Amino acid sequence: MKIIKILLALVVIAISAYGLITKDSLYGPISSLLLGIFIAIIGIEEFKNKGKNSWGMFFIPVSLLVIVVALFSF
Repeated sequence: MKIIKILLALVVIAISAYGLITKDSLYGPISSLLLGIFIAIIGIEEFKNKGKNSWGMFFIPVSLLVIVVALFSF
């Protein structure tokens, strides 16, 4: 799980940096989708480690919102 989080973070940073440098917003929805997946993984880990009263209860709905918005952007 740790490797997946690191890879997702690096890909999101790379796509976002490319978009900022070239002012090309073509890959914005892909970056948002990957960011939503990244937030969902963090939320699931928090929920497993600390239970109901953790940041996982905040991260999971936020990640679902980001994923839905990214899917409507395609």
